[in-house]
Amino acid sequence: MWHYALLPYLPNNQFRGQLRELVAIMHDWKLKGSTNHLLINRVMEYPQVELTAYANLYDAEHYKRYSKHINEKYIHEFIDFAEGTCGNNPFIGWHNKEYLRVCMCNLYEKHEFGKGKSRITDDEWQKLLDGYKKITGEDYVV
Repeated sequence: MWHYALLPYLPNNQFRGQLRELVAIMHDWKLKGSTNHLLINRVMEYPQVELTAYANLYDAEHYKRYSKHINEKYIHEFIDFAEGTCGNNPFIGWHNKEYLRVCMCNLYEKHEFGKGKSRITDDEWQKLLDGYKKITGEDYVV
């Protein structure tokens, strides 16, 4: 799961993949009572409404990029999952500067060593660097 503040700066491949991830997390949590992936299990430490708040931020960015909302079925599923409520601040305490840097490291790896569709281009990487600076006020240093 990408740091929520990175959503506007993610390359399209990583951005689109995030929706699949969000839906998978929600379904695992709802149907199995937990997630089963080391890098996202921390989501279980937060109320379900925070995953829905993240999905809401994702949907807003999706609309900005593609002039359409995500599948309405998913919107209703997330609302039901959060029992009809939706906050605005997902994962405070987890999605902090340290986690932002971890996400940037992962994205840098896709830029520097990625192959095929998973590779982040120089232009996409520059957009991420610009976004990091807007978020933190600092230059990103590997």
